Amino acid sequence: MNIVITGGTSGLGFRTAFILAQDSKNKIILIGKNKAKGEQAIKSLNNETKNKNLSFLQVDLSSIFETSSLKEKLANKKIDVLINNAGALFYSRIESEDGIEKTFALNHLSYFILSNLLLKHKIIKNGGRIINVASGAHRGVDINFDDIEMVTNYNGWVSYKKSKLCNILFTKKLSELALKNNITVNCLHPGFVKTGFGKNNTGVIGLIIKSLMSLFAIRVEEGAETIIYLATSNNVKNISGEYFYESKINKPSLNSENKKSADNLWDLSIKILKNKGLTL
Repeated sequence: MNIVITGGTSGLGFRTAFILAQDSKNKIILIGKNKAKGEQAIKSLNNETKNKNLSFLQVDLSSIFETSSLKEKLANKKIDVLINNAGALFYSRIESEDGIEKTFALNHLSYFILSNLLLKHKIIKNGGRIINVASGAHRGVDINFDDIEMVTNYNGWVSYKKSKLCNILFTKKLSELALKNNITVNCLHPGFVKTGFGKNNTGVIGLIIKSLMSLFAIRVEEGAETIIYLATSNNVKNISGEYFYESKINKPSLNSENKKSADNLWDLSIKILKNKGLTL
């Protein structure tokens, strides 16, 4: 299979790549921002799995231009599985190079741009799979479409929770549109995984995240299990638009199943990108 993994140079994405690379027939492309980390990740995977069909593309997925450039970089590929995994938590409000709140830009818009472009240009095979890494953190929030970038009353944790709600709403909508090409779209909660997640935050916040992980987080291998299941299992080849946890369909929050919200998020995402120069 030809597999693309965003945020694949460390943590959950890297472990997913490691497991999938055990099958030498799998060709895997990792996408990440840091060139040195990407090259080291490929070197490590080559050494540990002996799979030489591995490559890295350097892209800042919070950038609209760089994310959209993947259309050309992947144009000669026929992708079987796209794993949208890149994401981060920003406790202070910062904006991307496009002037978009960075949590929303990276955690939602990168999924939205890449998936749509690969579908539009038929880079994902008919019968392929799109897997969106969401989170159980989506519970307890809803989207304020009048201030989706939280310009007022920004809270980093709430912004992250809302971005994960976006992942599920996006999955529901995209699964309907991809149906005609027999492409499935599912999302998942990997669990609270012991990774480098949140380490971009310093001070007390960084210490809290580190402490919680040491006490409660599961091993990254366990976190990757549901991604691997969705990428490879014949049991889900005809299932689409669902939210999974521990390799089983799980019921997400009521807000994540709101069709009007899914439609509104789609339309607003299209509008934001068009205003920034990208028409999908």
